[in-house]
Amino acid sequence: MNIRSHLGMLLLLVAAIGWFAVVKPQLSTYSDETLQVKTKAAELDSYNQRISDLQTIQNAGSSVQNVLKEMYLAMPKTSQIPEVLVMIESVASNSGVVLNGINVGSTASSSSTTAGAVSQVPVSVSFSGNLTSVVNFLNAINNNIRTATVNSQTMTSDQSGNLSVTMQLGIVYQGGN
Repeated sequence: MNIRSHLGMLLLLVAAIGWFAVVKPQLSTYSDETLQVKTKAAELDSYNQRISDLQTIQNAGSSVQNVLKEMYLAMPKTSQIPEVLVMIESVASNSGVVLNGINVGSTASSSSTTAGAVSQVPVSVSFSGNLTSVVNFLNAINNNIRTATVNSQTMTSDQSGNLSVTMQLGIVYQGGN
């Protein structure tokens, strides 16, 4: 064998030893680190999803709180019923009808809900005005945030076209003060 053959064999042997002693352990280290990076990336994605889920829950909670606030505005407590009557007077004034009287009766009905007692106070409202102002008043009462049910109404008109209306409303309120 000549020197070139020996040199070739020696280089092959050094390459094999280098492969098994240096490169192969480094490859396993790199593959372990790659696996760790993939694991950390998956864990990061999981945490980001949890954060997103918590933000969704927080937004849903805020939405529910807004709905509850609107419900409490729509259904005043017993002590706030005079405020509702002032609101009716204001709506009447803005609509152009003339209030002839508002009479508040005793508690007519109540029903229990899971959130507590819900009751109605009967209110008799009599007013007069032209067709446009009466329609504006009725629409304003219907679209108002305060909950009022119309239990009955009577309407008459005079020869000049003015309407006289008497309505029996049930103002819905929360039990308690």
